[in-house]
Amino acid sequence: MSDDKKFDPMKRNKLNDPLRLKWVPPARIVQTMDLKEGGEYVDLGAGTGYMSRAIGNLIDAPVIHAVDIEPIMVAEMESTLSGVAWIKPTLMERDKLPFADRSIDGLWNITVFHEFGSPKAILSEIHRVLKPGGSLLVIDWLKKPESCDQGPPLDHRVAESDVTSHLQEAGFTGVSFVDGFIHHFGIIARKT
Repeated sequence: MSDDKKFDPMKRNKLNDPLRLKWVPPARIVQTMDLKEGGEYVDLGAGTGYMSRAIGNLIDAPVIHAVDIEPIMVAEMESTLSGVAWIKPTLMERDKLPFADRSIDGLWNITVFHEFGSPKAILSEIHRVLKPGGSLLVIDWLKKPESCDQGPPLDHRVAESDVTSHLQEAGFTGVSFVDGFIHHFGIIARKT
């Protein structure tokens, strides 16, 4: 993660805006990733856990590791989501996921990819922890001037073609675009 592109945790209340559920519909994520009952998933860069909860509410008996690099975010999740047993707030070190090899069914990151300075290390970690057949869904801000009323400045955003290239270089297969988001693009990939 590049410090100049890192989300300011003091603005974390923005992450709880219900408008986000229209821009990035949780049902679209569940459908695209084919999230299943009893699955073990990771929300990488979960922030306040707002989207983790919205996604998990659509699945029976999930385990969602709501992972963030920022201690303030994890502390907030521990406080506000203490009654939601299936969300596991988890602090991670930069580019190091605290999970065993081949232990995770699926992982998503929403508006986080543009913060990775060099995504090679974190993509290698994601590949390591996913089970064979596991999926990774990247959702990030469109790199278009008309989509800049919200989110980071245009020069902080990443092009869809760059994300696709990074995923393929990291060994992911079946890389394809996902529609159904406002102001955002979606790309799904699988570990074979």
